[in-house]
Amino acid sequence: MGKKVLWSLFVLAVLSFSAQAYFVGNFSFEDPAAGKLTNWTDVPFWSSDRVAVNSGVESDWPGSTHGIYSGYLMADDPSVWQLTNNIIIAGNEYTLLVDARNNYTAVGHAKLGIMLYFDHAGTRTPVALSIVDLGNDWATYSLSFAAASAPVSIGKQIGIEFINVSTPASWVGIDNVRLIPEPMTMLLLGLGALLMRKRS
Repeated sequence: MGKKVLWSLFVLAVLSFSAQAYFVGNFSFEDPAAGKLTNWTDVPFWSSDRVAVNSGVESDWPGSTHGIYSGYLMADDPSVWQLTNNIIIAGNEYTLLVDARNNYTAVGHAKLGIMLYFDHAGTRTPVALSIVDLGNDWATYSLSFAAASAPVSIGKQIGIEFINVSTPASWVGIDNVRLIPEPMTMLLLGLGALLMRKRS
């Protein structure tokens, strides 16, 4: 196989990976770029089951890991979720990555609930759930789901959900939400290695 063909395949894979790695709409909460919002109503792609009292997006405190804005969730406010346009494919594994931190906790530890779900006739059906303890600095947390573990989900849309499960009077920050399908990254690595081998 010629170098030009290999390079073309690699570029196509990178473009495909980039599109799929950021399956999440408004993944770093940059829209609508209208200052601090205290609800999810005006935040594109993100929803909550009832109007939040004091959750949404902000650009100053506590900073961000991608872009200018980040999301924040108050304890006792509803979860925030997004049903992506991506269909669960048999044999794939999906990894959700989110940067998160404790913005403020009056008592105890800041805890973030992270969920992957599939849409079943308008109902969010969980397939993976984790509750993580957050520190005071931004860190990346992950949650994975293999389609084979829930065959009923295959062919359905995959969604993501976050909730602050800390004690009252606490806030957590979230940013840079990524949903990465496997084995896309393995394909990328394989093509990259093949290209490097051909060039040497």
